[in-house]
Amino acid sequence: MTDSLLSLLLIIVLCGHFVGLILGYKRRKTTLTLAYVNAIFVVLSFVFWAITSWNNNLYNIAIYEGLLICFEACILSFALYSIKGFEDKTYVKIINSIGFGIHVLAIMAMLYYIRLFKFDQLF
Repeated sequence: MTDSLLSLLLIIVLCGHFVGLILGYKRRKTTLTLAYVNAIFVVLSFVFWAITSWNNNLYNIAIYEGLLICFEACILSFALYSIKGFEDKTYVKIINSIGFGIHVLAIMAMLYYIRLFKFDQLF
């Protein structure tokens, strides 16, 4: 996978986040829409992580990777909690918003990193 293809995929994901934010704001259900976007993003992240770690044949997890997996699992649990019907609770709104913001910032940081350092091939 080249860096231009990865940049295109990250831009598509970032646009999907912003479309979800705008649709949630227009429909006045921002928390529920952010929960759906967070849940989809986390599930796709878990699938990507599982595929890359399966191909690696290394079953040891570094501490930062384990912390990231736990954080994403926490975001997924609160997203599912919000989807289940508890989107009016304040702490659910806060955690979904923080998770959404961290995802957007991480995607923007990845885009910046890819543009700053040119790669011939990612994997």
